[in-house]
Amino acid sequence: MATVRNRRNRVVVEAARLHRARVRRERGQALLEGPNLLDEATAASTSIDTVFARPSDARSAAAAAAFGLRLSPVDDGALALLAATASPRGPITLIDVPESALDPGRDVLASVGVSDPANVGAMIRVAAAFGWGYAHTPGSADPWSPKALRAGAGGQLQTSVVAIDDVGDLAPRQIVAAVVDGGDDLSSVGPGRAAVLIGGEAAGLPADVAAMADSRVTIAMTGPTESLNAATAAAIAVHAISGAKGGLGGRA
Repeated sequence: MATVRNRRNRVVVEAARLHRARVRRERGQALLEGPNLLDEATAASTSIDTVFARPSDARSAAAAAAFGLRLSPVDDGALALLAATASPRGPITLIDVPESALDPGRDVLASVGVSDPANVGAMIRVAAAFGWGYAHTPGSADPWSPKALRAGAGGQLQTSVVAIDDVGDLAPRQIVAAVVDGGDDLSSVGPGRAAVLIGGEAAGLPADVAAMADSRVTIAMTGPTESLNAATAAAIAVHAISGAKGGLGGRA
């Protein structure tokens, strides 16, 4: 199979356009970087369009052969155009973004205006780790951006990732707003399915969103730190609520 040696190659250029959020939305596709995300994609039976890899990348070639995937050998210049990191290892996997819906039998972690893609990716990783779904409102970072995918470490392929118009779409779950102060302890979240709302890094949840929630919770801290970043707050809240509901029966 001929190696693509020109970074102006039409197929490579069209795939590289997926670094733009608008193009990802229009096409319903995304780029996964690295061998671990290729493994996650095949394990999840994700629809894979193409695997771009160096000719010397025997691991990616074997994975493509094992799963009947289209393999496109590329040189360093083409790989650099496709990758989002400075020194790409490859492979770059072009996938169709999975269609997903919120499972009524699962709790949900929801980002409300979380604009940092690294925080969004980490939140998805948390949701996947505890068997929760993930939802995001307008104004949150694209969960399929390269930075969010790296931070998610495969989480986007392990749980539902759903865009919602507003938090009302999370009903009939108990809507729980995580607020910086004045909320109840995390242990106060009752039985039944919950949707935990995490706000943006700087301002937190909008006041009207917090006001319409069924309950408001605050993470108790004994040190001088005023607040936690979105992903850290999400991890603490999801762990505590899962534990209170007896949902930590897996690995320690």
